[in-house]
Amino acid sequence: MTKKKQKLNQKETPFISSIRGYVKKGIVPFHTPGHIQGRGISKSFADLFNNPLLYDLAEVEHPSSHHDYEVARREAEKLLADLYQVERSFFLINGTTEGLHALLIAFFSDKGKKKTVLLPRNSHRSIVDGLILTGAKPIWVYPEIDTQFGLATVCKTSNWNKPRHIDGAFHLYPNYYGLCQNLEGQVIEGVFNLVDEAHGPHLKFSERLPKTALDFDITASVQSAHKILPALTQSSWLHVKNKKDVLAIERALGLVESTSPNFLLWASLDGARAQEANNPGRWDKALDRVLHLRDELKKIPEVSVFEPDGNHPEIFSYDPFKLVVSSSKVGLNGFEFRDELRKRGIMPELAEANFVLFIITPSHTDQDLELLKWACKDIVGNRKQRELSTQAFFYPNLKAHLTPRQAFFAENKRVALQEARGLISAEMIVPYPPGIPLIMPGEEITKEVVELTQYYRDLGTKLRGLEDQNAEYIRVVF
Repeated sequence: MTKKKQKLNQKETPFISSIRGYVKKGIVPFHTPGHIQGRGISKSFADLFNNPLLYDLAEVEHPSSHHDYEVARREAEKLLADLYQVERSFFLINGTTEGLHALLIAFFSDKGKKKTVLLPRNSHRSIVDGLILTGAKPIWVYPEIDTQFGLATVCKTSNWNKPRHIDGAFHLYPNYYGLCQNLEGQVIEGVFNLVDEAHGPHLKFSERLPKTALDFDITASVQSAHKILPALTQSSWLHVKNKKDVLAIERALGLVESTSPNFLLWASLDGARAQEANNPGRWDKALDRVLHLRDELKKIPEVSVFEPDGNHPEIFSYDPFKLVVSSSKVGLNGFEFRDELRKRGIMPELAEANFVLFIITPSHTDQDLELLKWACKDIVGNRKQRELSTQAFFYPNLKAHLTPRQAFFAENKRVALQEARGLISAEMIVPYPPGIPLIMPGEEITKEVVELTQYYRDLGTKLRGLEDQNAEYIRVVF
């Protein structure tokens, strides 16, 4: 006899209740999106939110086109391209993911000949998804690792060699933690050079920050405006430097962008561009405050602040608005540190095994920064020094038997992770955030992969990319 399914209460709104609960707590967000609960948005965009549903539309009124919203969009994108001094810019409303997929489709789709792309191993999973979509073959370059923080920095220029028959390169600049390699030295002549610049849309707005990727001889860059600029979540933009590359990218975007665009997201991008164009100096003012906060945190003996030094010759420059802090000297791992911060009204962008990351923007007030400093001091102040037991961080160097696309679409079966050594993965294992896979489809599962997965699972890290959300089973190719 079939057990009768319990009827759910359709009056409940669990997601609405969850986001209301977070706001009600009054937590200060040091995480995306960069408008910081509406503090940083432009006045023109803020006016829309007096009644946002009124502006959730599918039609516009335009002086020359009357109701063709694409004309208004192109005018806004032209202003964006002028601000960043590029040939063409595109609004994206499915995040930087949309742009990364479009670039891979435009330049690395399998057209009978297997396309090969050079990539840093700490690329975001959205790029791996793009490899699955296109059939491109990745060649990985491994970043350096800071052993104290257990943090992937950037790839050495000496390791970023051009293999034979390479069709192009996908650079990560800056990485999640604001670290920049010598991009000028890593651009490869004669091939496409694409950049995941998700964490760098603000770099243009202060000469004291690292150069933007667009300052170098690249093909195109995708930036997550929402991560640190005053734009709504999921709002990004893509910049193309040369006219000859525009059509291929435009056609590829047509395959992946929504045919039902959200006007509020487009409007937030238009407003974010206007905010930056008309407020010169705001990033320099915020930078002074951030540098002071860093100095204050470094005075706390039990706290460690990551900053590149002589031990990191591979790091060419860094973004001070990305603040990496560790409390491992008092035995707190990053997840425990995050939980203690949240109890004190502070929420970082992410927690890793040994540290937390804060994203700071011009929208944060002096009071916000003081609260962050007080919370760090209060957490470590009454704790005794003790050793933190952690596993050394690394990305396993794995053998690829198939391309990500071949493995993803291959016949597969579910096996226990403990019994999967030597088999070919059909899935990704992705600690999230930061969203960088430990293993890709097509790679051989090793002892190191199993142990790292168990380690992250025991720490309480969210592991995505697997059918089994408990990460006890994995799908493998057979």
